[in-house]
Amino acid sequence: MFLTTPDRFVIDVDDARWALPQGGTGSGAGVGVVNRYRFAPREGGVARLVLDLAAPSRLARQERVGGDQPSLVFDLAANTPLGAPAPVQAPGRNPGPRVVVIDAGHGGRDPGAIGATGVLEKDVVLDAALQLRQALRARGYHVALTRDSDRFVPLEERVRFARAQGGDLFISLHADSHTNSESRGAAVYTLSERGASRAQGLIAAQDWDLDLGEAPHDAAVGDILVDLTQRETTNRSAQFAQALLPRLGQVSPLLSNSHRNAGFFVLLAPDVPAVLVETGFLSNAADERRLADPRARAAMAEAMAGAVDSYFSGQQLYAARA
Repeated sequence: MFLTTPDRFVIDVDDARWALPQGGTGSGAGVGVVNRYRFAPREGGVARLVLDLAAPSRLARQERVGGDQPSLVFDLAANTPLGAPAPVQAPGRNPGPRVVVIDAGHGGRDPGAIGATGVLEKDVVLDAALQLRQALRARGYHVALTRDSDRFVPLEERVRFARAQGGDLFISLHADSHTNSESRGAAVYTLSERGASRAQGLIAAQDWDLDLGEAPHDAAVGDILVDLTQRETTNRSAQFAQALLPRLGQVSPLLSNSHRNAGFFVLLAPDVPAVLVETGFLSNAADERRLADPRARAAMAEAMAGAVDSYFSGQQLYAARA
């Protein structure tokens, strides 16, 4: 339930208790629209979690997840009017221009897909990335490229770079290929559920320290906050994909089911909203001609830059899990 003065979201779980190493009562810093969390036992065997909110919010989704570790999942949406700036930034984000990291896929010894007439994916997406950088800089964004020349960059370095830049958004550009030469059109990928689980497993393996504010250094509480951060990031990624596809569809054909989910490595950063854009199929003659045309790539860059504007000015979704 939501309470006001101050704004907070309260979750009561009957016949439950908090089984954490520090005991059944505690608090810590939140992320996104959640300023802080507090938990304690209540009379009658009730476990209560209180999320102190930075702004009035609403419940966008509630779900009970079963399995070996059953859980309750809540998605909270800040009541920010469309077109107004988001009032809250996640911990670790500095004030100032938004940071957009553009990733031109492949490069160097890795050409990626090769078109029927010899057009190379690595060349097409590098020029597209440079054009997008120009369009975003003209709008006042801080833009960083994982590569700005024909060089090979390992996948883990691309993700590490995006996080080191404090990226507010990560856009990975690619061109596809298929044995069916009739396949054509662009698509946008965001992280799948399986990919999200993989991302959490890679946090320790890749030394991906997350800024969890003043949260206690406790494994159980840390897992909750990491999951909250991951869900917020996934929501934001999907939001950008939905802003991007209509604009991309104005300058390019789209695949059916054009918003897709996958576990691509470049989408795995748990705290940087990310999409992978397949700009078209080099194995299709029409798509190859379009992707080889600098004017078409410039049109796609403008479409993507417009979507970035729409994303950052629109309503932000935040996720909370208890």
